[in-house]
This record gives sequence, structure tokens and C-alpha cells, in this order.
Amino acid sequence: MNRATRTLLVSVMLLAAVGCQAAVKGSGDVVTVAPAAKVVTAKAGSRVDFAVKLDIAKSWHIYAHADTNFIGVDLVPDEYFPLEDFQAVYPKGHMKEFFGEMTAMIENKDIIKGSALVPAGMPAGEYPLEFKVTVQACDDKTCLAPAYLPVTVTLKVTGS
Repeated sequence: MNRATRTLLVSVMLLAAVGCQAAVKGSGDVVTVAPAAKVVTAKAGSRVDFAVKLDIAKSWHIYAHADTNFIGVDLVPDEYFPLEDFQAVYPKGHMKEFFGEMTAMIENKDIIKGSALVPAGMPAGEYPLEFKVTVQACDDKTCLAPAYLPVTVTLKVTGS
């Protein structure tokens, strides 16, 4: 094989590999997340409520939190989360069969509600509350790789 033929063959193989890579979808391609309100306000020493919107593409679903068969949706605060006593309330989903197992699925749009305690001594100001939402999307034939989708809510702490 001459050098020109070898170069052409390698080029075709690289282009095919790039094309295959571009065709691979992940769960982040069919699920988006966003804060229900970009800014939330609370006084130091009080609880603050916030919510994250889930938007799942048509014909896809994700799994309810704590699903025992598949990767369920999860809202995880960043390791530098400045608040205390974080709590989340997840959508329950609806029971449906998937690959012979009954499981709680979430489709279309839904909301994860969260709350946390603003520390009593927290100075007035604005603070980013950063989270990752874990999702694994599936349709009726296949599941995509899990995604860890970032979402940020800004906390405005007012005087006590």
C-alpha cells in the first residue's frame, strides 16, 4: 500500500469515527433543567424554598428518585453549598413497565422542590446555589448514558 492510499484510508477511518461519535446521544441531549426562579430571597436564619424544572423530550422518560432498578433523578448540592439542612421533594412519577420491570417514570415536564436553612450569621448579599441534577433518559427501546446537569439558583440574603 503506497503512502497516498494509506493516508486516504486513515483519513476515512478518522472521519467515520468522528461521525459515529457525533451520533452518540447522552441523557443531556433529551433532558434539560432550569431554575423555576433564577433568584430567591431569604433572611439569615430562615428557610429558603427553590425549585428546579425538568423538561424531558417527547418519547423519552427518566426515573423517579431512589428507583431500585434504574438510575433515578437526583438533585445534589455542590460541595461548597453555603446553606444547611438541604431537603428535596421529588416528583413521584407514574408506574409503567420497562423491560419487564414495573418502575416509576417521569415524562414531559415536572419539578423538583428544594429547601435549605440560611445560616443565622450569613451576611446580606448574593450567593450562587449550585446543583447537579442526575438523570438517565430512556425511550421504549434503549437507555442513554447518565448525565449530570448543572443548575444554579441565586440566593439573595437580606438583613435579619
